[in-house]
Amino acid sequence: MWFSRSKPQPETPFFVWSDPDHSVGVQLFDQEHKELVLLVSQVHASLVKKRDRVRAQQLMETLIRETRAHFAHEEREMEAAGFPGREVHLAEHAVLLREAQDLLRQFLSGSLSAMALPNFLKNWLIPHIQGSDRKYAGTLRRHGVR
Repeated sequence: MWFSRSKPQPETPFFVWSDPDHSVGVQLFDQEHKELVLLVSQVHASLVKKRDRVRAQQLMETLIRETRAHFAHEEREMEAAGFPGREVHLAEHAVLLREAQDLLRQFLSGSLSAMALPNFLKNWLIPHIQGSDRKYAGTLRRHGVR
């Protein structure tokens, strides 16, 4: 029996994928981005809702590994398609990976708040997808990447 008339509402995920907002128009990379978004939400849930730093560390390590693999995939496709903005894009990838590794080190040392990690990831990933990644989409699609 509820003490109020309202029923509990399901929790909203930290990061919700929306095709109109986040799709780059290359299904292959949209799927990989969705997987990264899920990992970001799981890092957040582990830290904020479950207060499980060990699980959050495992998920963050997985996220960094999966991000590295995703970046390598994007970079190979950009090179094969002759995307002219490839070098700038690669530099952005390198910066993110360095920052994510640094944040993980700070997290492990205890000098980083629980929300800093997922907030950084979310605040970097959205503009990167909406800006930088969308720039390669047309070139990749013209070269058969779907």
